[in-house]
Amino acid sequence: MATVNPNSAPPPPKKKTSTLKKVLYVIILLVALSILLQILGVGVVSKRENDTLIEQPHAE
Repeated sequence: MATVNPNSAPPPPKKKTSTLKKVLYVIILLVALSILLQILGVGVVSKRENDTLIEQPHAE
């Protein structure tokens, strides 16, 4: 018959997820969401115009 010592220490509480892990998960989630929105075409970064960097010849 097993006996339990009533004066034994209670089991340690479950470890909480570290704050760094939570921040890392949030950053990964935001990056994935941003990439998904870019693929769908509703991203924050607007598409640049086609002729922005192309020099146009002067009309004479």
